[in-house]
Amino acid sequence: MKRKQKIKRILVLDADMVSALTIARSLAARHFVVDVASAKAAPIAAYSNSVAAHFQYPDPLLNEEAFLAWLQEHIHHVPYALVIPVTERSLVPLARARDRFQETCLAMADDDSLQLVLDKAATFSLAERIGVSTPQSLYISSIDELPALLPQLRFPVVVKPSHSVSGGAAGYSKRNVSYAIDEAELILQCKACLRHSSVILQSYFRGLGAGVELIAKQGEILYAFQHLRLHEVPLTGGGSSFRMSTELEPRLLDAATRLIREIRWTGVAMVEFKWNPATKEYCLMEINGRFWGSLPLAMAAGADFPAMQAELSLTGELGTYPPYRRGVYCRNLPSDVMWHEMVFRSRSDTITQVPSFGRVLKDLSKTFSLKHHFDTQSLSDPHPGLIEITRLMTNYGRRLHDMLAEKMFTLSQRLLWRNGTVRERLRESKTVLFICYGNINRSALAQSLMTAQLPATSKLKVLSAGFHREEQRPADPRMVRVAAAQGVDLTRSRSRLVGDRLLAESDIIFVMERDHRKRLVALNPKVANKTFLLGACLTGPKRLHAEIADPYNKSETAYRACFHDIQRAVACVVGQLPPHHADH
Repeated sequence: MKRKQKIKRILVLDADMVSALTIARSLAARHFVVDVASAKAAPIAAYSNSVAAHFQYPDPLLNEEAFLAWLQEHIHHVPYALVIPVTERSLVPLARARDRFQETCLAMADDDSLQLVLDKAATFSLAERIGVSTPQSLYISSIDELPALLPQLRFPVVVKPSHSVSGGAAGYSKRNVSYAIDEAELILQCKACLRHSSVILQSYFRGLGAGVELIAKQGEILYAFQHLRLHEVPLTGGGSSFRMSTELEPRLLDAATRLIREIRWTGVAMVEFKWNPATKEYCLMEINGRFWGSLPLAMAAGADFPAMQAELSLTGELGTYPPYRRGVYCRNLPSDVMWHEMVFRSRSDTITQVPSFGRVLKDLSKTFSLKHHFDTQSLSDPHPGLIEITRLMTNYGRRLHDMLAEKMFTLSQRLLWRNGTVRERLRESKTVLFICYGNINRSALAQSLMTAQLPATSKLKVLSAGFHREEQRPADPRMVRVAAAQGVDLTRSRSRLVGDRLLAESDIIFVMERDHRKRLVALNPKVANKTFLLGACLTGPKRLHAEIADPYNKSETAYRACFHDIQRAVACVVGQLPPHHADH
């Protein structure tokens, strides 16, 4: 009896992912007992009537060893025939510690194959060697290597981490693909990415996102499926929120076949391409050596990959499965709502191609087709879908509340500037304090600009500070350069931590964001009546928000915009001062 229980029980990790829910539904329909586990307390798959039990484990992104220790202990008490990692969050630590799970069947490829897939640089090198089309790719492991490569690059440039999940025993970090439209943005993106892994710089290939999903044994594809991404989040390219099953394109299948054969892959995988149907050109994007996010579409179209993976893992063979249906649509409701929001908020540019209103309506009409499905919503398993809708409505309700609160706060702050409250407070002040988060960009600049505009005879003291605990930091070099181009010297600026004494000594305080005011009031409630939003004095059709955004680690355009906002706002402040303070 124990052996029978062991054969039939399966553990699915990463249960907060919709693909884990899909796996659970598939395997339960095949009469397996399915448990799920996640680092989240209430993952979406836990609500399914396909799931026998749910468990919570330590977050492997924060503490790999704690996660592995939990899993070892758990499978010691609850023996499983198969454990399925669904994302790199669990897959990468398990691959590193495979020796600790020799008695457990893990649904993942062998080490050599897996490492080739997890290392994108190795994947592209292999693809180039066997003649699979790839974008022009350059590799850097240090920012110092970038200048020599700049002449070879054509913007926009895709900035891709060589490992999506990187780290070690203390935990892992996840880094997504980003895009740079100019040299300044490229430097910023590379610096951010290099903190986690080496970087691949690729030319941008415009086309449709296409995936060839498959299951293979020792490099031979046993079953293949293809889909096209109709909506991607973000609009620049990413996970699909709406997609369609299509006929297998021979060129894409051939490329996938050669790659899978070369790495002798066993198990499920998705080979992702950018595909131009008009020219038949394609470029390899990556190989996902695990279950993929659009798995619900494959299931809806009749390609039961979870059942195939379980059969292959447990028996070493794969029986016959029916062909999948073409022209089936599947939509991830929360992601697609976000896609529509992005469409209405965005404009087409070098990278982003915003669809027309007619195209949006046409895609929405597919919802009423008998071939349309949702990733999570299911009549036979309704609870996860209802939970997802509830969370979606709660999220938008919270956002609406925050938006209205921000609107009211902005109106009240602008009124204080218009009705003379700020002017009267300024005229009674001997000390002015500017606040931002780090005191190396916005508040430092405001202090410098205002000090320069006061006459030598003025006794008004102008200070700045922030919430960052590290003091004596110099101004952000990028803001130093932008300010210098405008004749403002920030080289002597040093950061300061705001505290009770500084708040008590200041007669009027200007903050850059609503959150800064909330934090100051939490530190000392007495400052509420003397703290004002600096940007509330700025008006105009483009000034829907009164906050002055932090440019830190953004493009040079963001730094210049911040400089001009601060410059205009400080001019407003100086304009409110009595004549003996202002330097006219």
